[in-house]
Amino acid sequence: MSRVRAPLVGRAGELGMLRDALADVRSGGSRTYVVAGEAGIGKTRLLDELTQSVRDDGETLVVRGGCAGSGSGPIPYAALEGLLRDVVDALGVEQTLATAGPGADALGLIAPRLIDVRADVMPGRLPDVVAGLLVEIARTRPLVVVVEDLHWSDDTTRAAVDRLARTAAGSSLLLVATYRSDDVGRGHPLRALLAELERSRLVTRIDLRRLDEGEVAQLASALLDADDAGLGLADLIERSDGVPFYVEELLGSLGSSLPESLRDLLLLRYRRLTPAAQEFCRWVAAAGQRAPYDLLADALGADALAATEGAAREAVEASVLVGDGDAYAFRHALVQEAVVTELLPGERRRLHSDYAAALATYPSTVSRLSEIADHWWGARVLDRALETAVTAFGAAGAAGAWVTAAELGERALEVWPMVPDAEAVAGLPHHTLLIRVADAVRATTRLDRAVALSRQALDEWPEDDPYGLALALDEAAVITAQSGSEEGRVLLERGLALVPPGERDDVRVALLVSKARDAMIDGRADEAIVYATECYETAMVVGASAQASLALNMRGVSRVVDQGDEGGFDDLERARELAADDWMPLGRYFTNASHCYFVRGQYARALAVAGEGARRSHALGAGWGSAAMLEGNMAESLIALGEWDRAAAWYARSVPLVSSSIFSVYLRERWAWLLMWRGDVDAAEAVVRTSSDDWARVGRLEAQVRTRVAETMADLALLRDEPDVALRLLSDVLLAPGPPRDPAYELSMLGVVGRAVAALRRTPGAEAPDVTPYRAVLAECASATDFELWSAVFAAELGEGPWSAVLGIDRGPAHVRPYALLREGEALLDAGDRATARERLAEAVAAARAISCGLVAGQAEAMLASIGARSTRRGDGDELTDRERQVLDLVADGLTNGQIAERLFISPKTASVHVSAILRKLGVASRTEAAVIARAGARDG
Repeated sequence: MSRVRAPLVGRAGELGMLRDALADVRSGGSRTYVVAGEAGIGKTRLLDELTQSVRDDGETLVVRGGCAGSGSGPIPYAALEGLLRDVVDALGVEQTLATAGPGADALGLIAPRLIDVRADVMPGRLPDVVAGLLVEIARTRPLVVVVEDLHWSDDTTRAAVDRLARTAAGSSLLLVATYRSDDVGRGHPLRALLAELERSRLVTRIDLRRLDEGEVAQLASALLDADDAGLGLADLIERSDGVPFYVEELLGSLGSSLPESLRDLLLLRYRRLTPAAQEFCRWVAAAGQRAPYDLLADALGADALAATEGAAREAVEASVLVGDGDAYAFRHALVQEAVVTELLPGERRRLHSDYAAALATYPSTVSRLSEIADHWWGARVLDRALETAVTAFGAAGAAGAWVTAAELGERALEVWPMVPDAEAVAGLPHHTLLIRVADAVRATTRLDRAVALSRQALDEWPEDDPYGLALALDEAAVITAQSGSEEGRVLLERGLALVPPGERDDVRVALLVSKARDAMIDGRADEAIVYATECYETAMVVGASAQASLALNMRGVSRVVDQGDEGGFDDLERARELAADDWMPLGRYFTNASHCYFVRGQYARALAVAGEGARRSHALGAGWGSAAMLEGNMAESLIALGEWDRAAAWYARSVPLVSSSIFSVYLRERWAWLLMWRGDVDAAEAVVRTSSDDWARVGRLEAQVRTRVAETMADLALLRDEPDVALRLLSDVLLAPGPPRDPAYELSMLGVVGRAVAALRRTPGAEAPDVTPYRAVLAECASATDFELWSAVFAAELGEGPWSAVLGIDRGPAHVRPYALLREGEALLDAGDRATARERLAEAVAAARAISCGLVAGQAEAMLASIGARSTRRGDGDELTDRERQVLDLVADGLTNGQIAERLFISPKTASVHVSAILRKLGVASRTEAAVIARAGARDG
């Protein structure tokens, strides 16, 4: 894009940072920067300087896209369209699609001529696909991705930027995004994204300041090609206020009266143009922030456009407009906004009408439909404005562009009262539009507004449409549930009452799915099974196989997880059959079936099912979120199987890739638990601090989150020696009134309860807790798979049973055995049996180290060190000789007798004699125990 080449003044530090980042990228690194500043401060100029040097090297690829705003909010995919256009220009269509992989069809949402979008895959994949495409390119060559004007970004573009920043590691990619800081207020959705990226240390922020007086003078002198700006410099400094763009615009007025307002300042160059050039600028301004040549020709006529070439050239040479390949744009968006205000009413209506009509002949995309709706609104053709706003609203919602959908829906509601016979024009009643807009607004997380719209829709719903009202009640129930209210359950009951069995079963099925899901996630298993059964039977009658699959899925989960009924697996397998190749119910099968196998202790089977689902998801191009949920189930199975290094590597790699969402709640809780048990307690505490608010919000509705979060946080409280806090956290869940017991999640909590109670009993002055309520909880969990294991742990923690009973149960998660060995060693030590305690603690160390359970290994080694210190300390009767100490160090390094002999230049027999003496003196039975004592002694001394 050709631009005014003002020198870059006062930005040496910022440009240096970006060039250093570029050097890192060329060396195989990845970096992300966000450049913030007010309008006109020079964000684009800074990036021009950077990218020009990049393009000159012939090696690094630069792709650039800019977000754009309109009357109804952000134009969807505007920046992504620019990025994709540059990629296709560089690689060609065939290579672009091949690089994008299985999900390439999602690119058709941006460029429908590129590829057809599949209807059999859920929407919402576009951010993953765009980010994946760019990262794959950056694995083969250095890539600079520039995304400008994020203050106008739609939710899909923000998600793509977020995804790109999180997945760039391992590629040669520099991502630089800009936004107007003065246009991003407290409630702007961009603030949440930037805060999350900064918290994750994934982005470096550059704030561009205003120029000081000396820098203003330097810029002015360079632009005037003179040593100084003359007598008008003081006025220039005062009026420009250090904003570079204003300095450039004001220079033309030095020596004359300066403009009185910002609008006059922005229009300085425009008003110096001839009337023909001004008219052409108004044509471009009405088109939007970028006016493609083809659109101008189709809207205004090819002959009329050809006749304006001289005027267009004049505007470009005056630096009002710039030529951008096949389009015109204003040198600065502020100028475009000012020129729009120059349009006369008739001119505005004519131009917007012409653009709307021309765009209607182009391939239909969400962004095109949104632009058409905006132009009809600008033309004040209200019936067409309403009709197209409703059409664009539907398309945006179907594509997952929720911010745009919400804005268009709100626009349609605004126009509605101004249009005679609005229902006929819109093609739907006002109450139907209200509930659909409420759903779109819910997706943008403006829950209060969504609830208000849904209530208005319910109030307006006609009594003679009970089935439509039932579906609206279903939608309203979802909205109110997400707002944290239990009103949704009442709304669902009301909806079901409107649709008795046998009447419009297709409508009843939708309500039954919601009713069963609500009961399932809240742990109300009996209720979930009843509604899921009815849902399945009704869905089969009406041929709704996807809903029938979901119903059996939920029934299977409730039977297996909450009731310990393995017959639920039959439901799950039948659900898979009904799903066939429909990924929505099939993906739900893989997710829930793997989880069910997990809670029944079939960890290897759970791993296999989740792995199969993840592979299917990747092959289908269903989006990273779908695959990551299944991979998260795989990681959980790896934890239970004792493959903690593999699980930890997955969490460390994947958790930073997940932005704040319901899914991140599950992942972060398991990551915190694993970090803690691996011995990195500080890191676990850090995850808790950044996640606790989300955990509390989701936990109000989901039993799995409530229980697991309470257990992890209680474990951490015990490590801080706060047993009272730990017991309170556990009691708030276990003893709270509400749904029946959820044994799959609550049993392991009782082990932590026992540890907290025992700690409180040992605390001087503390009141001994009443254990009776917890025994009642334990009795209610008797049907659970691991009841025998966790009841033995509960008894052992309270001193009511031996730890050997726990060790005698050959099932359960991998960390239980090393933990039980540690606790039995501790009990033996308290009983004075030091020799057997050494054996148990050494076994605990070996078992814990085998799975990388650093928390248990560290505690066991500390106990061993306290036992063995006396045996290795000089002055004891059985002290080790210097040679024996040498041998012991080599034993600790894992050397055999033959290797020790070779290292110390002694015979293998002599080495064996030394090892036997060491074992006797230390009072241990194995080389492993001796090695543990050696390592512990080395650490302590």
